Amino acid sequence: MKRYDQEFKRDAVSLLINSGKPLKQVANELGVSDASLRAWREAYLEALEGRPAGGEGGPTPRDLVAENQRLRKELERVTWQRDILKKRPAYFQRSRREVCYDQEKNRGQV
Repeated sequence: MKRYDQEFKRDAVSLLINSGKPLKQVANELGVSDASLRAWREAYLEALEGRPAGGEGGPTPRDLVAENQRLRKELERVTWQRDILKKRPAYFQRSRREVCYDQEKNRGQV
């Protein structure tokens, strides 16, 4: 079994938390087992658990990691929606004047 020093473990956990990549992907990139990386992350968060990030009564590091993951997923969803809207057909990109003209023209046909 290979032994890793504390600096490597700390850097691996930092990469995992800050990259937003899935745990398995980071573990594969680093050449470690996902179970090891998971254990290092849990140990890191437990060591920080007693120290709220925002002072007394603030969120714990575990809460911040969970919120960070949630926000990354939300950003991915919103970016996807934006990209879809960018690709909308030219019909929806007509000027307001053209739309008003078409509405006026159609009123006389009813």
